Amino acid sequence: MAWQIAGTYYAPCSCKVGCPCVLGELEGDQVWCSGGQWIRIDSGAVDGVDVGGTKLAWVADWPKGFLGGEGVGRVYFDPSVSAVQREVLEPLFKGQRGGVYQAVAQLVTQWLPTQDAPIDIQSGPDETRITVGNFGVAIAKPLRGATGEPTRLLHGAAAFRDDIGLANGKGTSWRDPDMRQWESLGHAEITEFDWSA
Repeated sequence: MAWQIAGTYYAPCSCKVGCPCVLGELEGDQVWCSGGQWIRIDSGAVDGVDVGGTKLAWVADWPKGFLGGEGVGRVYFDPSVSAVQREVLEPLFKGQRGGVYQAVAQLVTQWLPTQDAPIDIQSGPDETRITVGNFGVAIAKPLRGATGEPTRLLHGAAAFRDDIGLANGKGTSWRDPDMRQWESLGHAEITEFDWSA
């Protein structure tokens, strides 16, 4: 069956502001790359299952860069996400259900076991802070132009980056013991989405 989800994603990574992967480069700023998406789904359904109000994150490490592939990743669900919701959401974000995430299946080739972790999202006009249990914190501070409008990048690399809001991710750190330990050098994204397949 079809799926449709709408909400906001936050995507800090290990690169500096203006991550090379966003522009199609195969190598991250530090030769390697780590990052992912911290996601709040406001409304939607997958296979007839209501997934509105769910929170999750997927984080991965790449030996060169996001678009270079060969990533190792993990999905994290807030404990409030039911077993039925997890069953339909996990394959979607792993790229197994088509649509904007289809490319993820080629870019993240190894998935570690999914984890439960309380996901707390504190969002304001100048900063969003998301904690994922003891694994880490994601920071996204919107970048703005001279008029105060959010800075956007159109038609970036990867389908879910067609129209993204750029942000500063300094302060983000990730400490999953089974993955690379990293801190953001400054790149992040904040983007409202409405996707379907």
